[in-house]
Amino acid sequence: MLTSIRMIPWLYRLLPMLLMTPLFLTAQESENLQRLREHSDEFRKDIIEVTDGVYLAIGYALANVIMIEGDDGLIIVDTTESVAAATEIKTEFDKITTKSVRAIIYTHSHPDHVGGASVFAGADNPEVYAHEKAHRENLPSTVGRGGRGGANQFGMQLADSERLNAGIGPKLVFGPQGQGYIAPTQTLDGERMTFEAAGIRVELVYAPGETDDQIYVWLPEKRVLMPGDNFYRAFPNIVAIRGVPLRRADHWYQSLAKMIAEQPAYLAPSHTRPIMGAAQVNTALTAYHDGIKSVYDQTIAGMNRGLRPDELVETVKLPPELAENPYLLEFYGTVPWAVRAIYAFHLGWFDGNATNLFPLSNADRAARLVTLAGGDSNVIEAAQAALQENEYQWAAELADYLLTNNPSQQDALRIKALALRAIGAQQISANARNWYITSAVALERAAD
Repeated sequence: MLTSIRMIPWLYRLLPMLLMTPLFLTAQESENLQRLREHSDEFRKDIIEVTDGVYLAIGYALANVIMIEGDDGLIIVDTTESVAAATEIKTEFDKITTKSVRAIIYTHSHPDHVGGASVFAGADNPEVYAHEKAHRENLPSTVGRGGRGGANQFGMQLADSERLNAGIGPKLVFGPQGQGYIAPTQTLDGERMTFEAAGIRVELVYAPGETDDQIYVWLPEKRVLMPGDNFYRAFPNIVAIRGVPLRRADHWYQSLAKMIAEQPAYLAPSHTRPIMGAAQVNTALTAYHDGIKSVYDQTIAGMNRGLRPDELVETVKLPPELAENPYLLEFYGTVPWAVRAIYAFHLGWFDGNATNLFPLSNADRAARLVTLAGGDSNVIEAAQAALQENEYQWAAELADYLLTNNPSQQDALRIKALALRAIGAQQISANARNWYITSAVALERAAD
């Protein structure tokens, strides 16, 4: 069991306590952790023929690439995050056909969809299609994330042995930024745009959801729908913990309703595996629509009753008939994060409690609480007891009270690292697990 935690010197100090706690006996293999591990099979490397002339590459990068073969050329939908991944995929596509690329479509502007375009374009000089709102960054260039980048969310700093998957793909690996990006040459500025390339009729439809520049790609003659990031085999990121502008859950489920109305027979998402068969596609899209709408409607209803975010996350749940739906398991986003995002979008940061208008600073509050508890030693003792009793969140919060005013407090660093590893081991969301474990590694290094 000790192999899951680096054997660093300070660990021996807490070892007797740890061997008496279920931390090593149960937390390292929770049911959620097992389900997340099994979810990795979704991303096994493969080239899948969705239907005649439509091929999807999965497992080579965080995002899929879709190749559509026409009479005298190809259409590529999304291009991965890197030139390296795109090159590997193109090598496999070339085994199927070496026709020229006539068009490249970006379903949206996230870097994992636009970074390998130059590989597929080669010397073919294709048209590049995107929504007119498309831009390389989802935050203005003057806005920083204060360390809350995608590296933590996707576990990019973790060893492969510690990172199970990224929730919607195997892992995210960026090459030099912007190396393979090609700026759009044609943009959609209305609700729908139709064009023909390589003898194939293509419709691009505006579908805001995960981003405001999201489109879905519809091939009416083949009945193939490419939803971009508005559908994947996991509960969606209504908000990304790495730090992005708030997303409209209501726009998201409305866009899904438009997709359902197309009556597709094949669904080729930009993350996770495709779905074949009209009935299966309808069932999956309907569940996704209904799940997001249920969380949105429950949250709005609770807000109208005066419930605050901390109260809402205790009451808003997916209905039983959707909670275990394979397309709504919380491998990526989570219901509580969605609830907080919906509240913040509609009502802002203030929760209505007057005490929170001008609260004490974190440092002041922490100092007062530590004093109230009788000093550092009492807080450390309580945090150690919390670890032994599986109260990992409480242990982490107690450690934070000490670290707020003394960031190098060694016992607090060690306790928080252990608590975060234990919490991470209980997560079904890859985003949450990656963040917990990445944070724990940083704390371990600080305490080493």
